[in-house]
Amino acid sequence: MRANMRAERARLGLSLREVASRVGVHENALTRWERGEAEPMGENLLRLSHLYQCTPDYLMGYTDDRNGVAVANSQ
Repeated sequence: MRANMRAERARLGLSLREVASRVGVHENALTRWERGEAEPMGENLLRLSHLYQCTPDYLMGYTDDRNGVAVANSQ
């Protein structure tokens, strides 16, 4: 599950319908993204991150820092 996506939507008090409309996707797509059944790609991921004012890495669960970027382990 993409807990950060759901948490950001809740933080802003937005419904699935509102976010889907603003991003330009169907509500079912947003539901699948939040459940981890599918991943937003490219422009949709960027639109979500702009709407939620956080990084794409945070939305995808790669970092716990809303403004942070995941850094690969060099080992």
